[in-house]
Amino acid sequence: MADPIKVNFGDRLPTPEEINSAAGAMTAIATNREKDGTLNIGDAILSESLVNLVSDLFSIVARGDTVTFAPLSRQLTTQEAADFLNVSRPYLIKLINNDDLQCEMVGTHRRLSLEDVLKYKSKRSMGRKSALDEMQSIAEELGE
Repeated sequence: MADPIKVNFGDRLPTPEEINSAAGAMTAIATNREKDGTLNIGDAILSESLVNLVSDLFSIVARGDTVTFAPLSRQLTTQEAADFLNVSRPYLIKLINNDDLQCEMVGTHRRLSLEDVLKYKSKRSMGRKSALDEMQSIAEELGE
């Protein structure tokens, strides 16, 4: 089986049939869920969290969007990590050199875990939100 992360879905949107199928699946899940949120499929019982995950997937496809899954343990190249963070590769290297991001050397190549990159992105977003909140507070004080 091919590594799902290496398959390029970016150029392929769901077909109208797939969109309709996903919408139908969402309806089927909603009408067949147990009171505790689980879903019985034959002999299998899906937990509430798995049902929510599958529902989220179908919801995205039903909107006509593309979905890509990647395990958190996935190792990214520096270019992939830079693209994901929407920064240049040289800037990403500076982040690594400043210990803002951890990397692992594989031969002569740096690799970053997707989990670490996601954590950094979240931390960066929280920092930006905090700065914006502070700026808004200052603006409100000056406006009074």
